Amino acid sequence: MENDQPLSNEKSLAIIHQMINQAKTNITDNGLSWLLWGSMLFLTSLATFCFITIGAENIFLGWNIFGLVTILLLAYGIFKPRKKVVKTYIGDLMKLVDIGFVVSIFTVIFAMNIAVSPNSGFGFLLMIFSFFMLVKGGAANSKVLMFGAAVNWAGAISMFINKDFRYDMLIMAIAIFIGYIIPGIIMWRQYKTQVHQTSSNTSC
Repeated sequence: MENDQPLSNEKSLAIIHQMINQAKTNITDNGLSWLLWGSMLFLTSLATFCFITIGAENIFLGWNIFGLVTILLLAYGIFKPRKKVVKTYIGDLMKLVDIGFVVSIFTVIFAMNIAVSPNSGFGFLLMIFSFFMLVKGGAANSKVLMFGAAVNWAGAISMFINKDFRYDMLIMAIAIFIGYIIPGIIMWRQYKTQVHQTSSNTSC
């Protein structure tokens, strides 16, 4: 429109500053999700290792339960009421990353049921976990998540080299513990410290 006035340098900088602050707020990670999924994956992998060792009839029982719980949690995440937040480019991009992650996971699981061996399939899953952590770590500027991604990639390579599925589950449990749970604990402590400092500064 002819009446539109060009933004001044000050207004442009103010808008950019506001967008950066909003983006930081949207991608704040308290580490609880990594602790939750990490604990579930760790226990399931360790349980599968034990089932194979004792010769259980259904060695994938733990993963069946894990899949059911995952579907319930995803359904809860989709349908639960959400607070209205300001939409940003980075926020929308992270949603696409989440969707791509979930679709990739279910694609690999589907492939494991018709064509891919469990030995390779779980290695691919760990690769997808690593890529997801790298993107999330970069968005949140979290070095611990990037470290976790590197650990899980190393675990995936180890699983491809190893040919005994029982030890694949042990490798996965170790990689998840170091690459998911430990970063989750560190991020949760950092978040609590940040909240405490913020509340202290506000009260002053």
